Amino acid sequence: MQAIEFNSSANQGIIKIPENYKDWYGSTIQVILLRPESATNSARETTTHPSRPIGLAQNKFQVSAHFFDELPEKLLEDFEGKN
Repeated sequence: MQAIEFNSSANQGIIKIPENYKDWYGSTIQVILLRPESATNSARETTTHPSRPIGLAQNKFQVSAHFFDELPEKLLEDFEGKN
């Protein structure tokens, strides 16, 4: 596999391959996208969903041992839309 590396920006889902790689135009390629860490952090900060603290319900209830039992076949079929 041959690989090249260049910097670009994605504009409306389109990434421009630089002119000096025009022999790659029209080829089937594999794309790996990397974003600088600062861009990743700013994207997380603009999330509209506030993060929730972990463990708010700790020691408030107990899960029955039956919770981990296999579900009845009929229930699974209904869930999967087989009936």
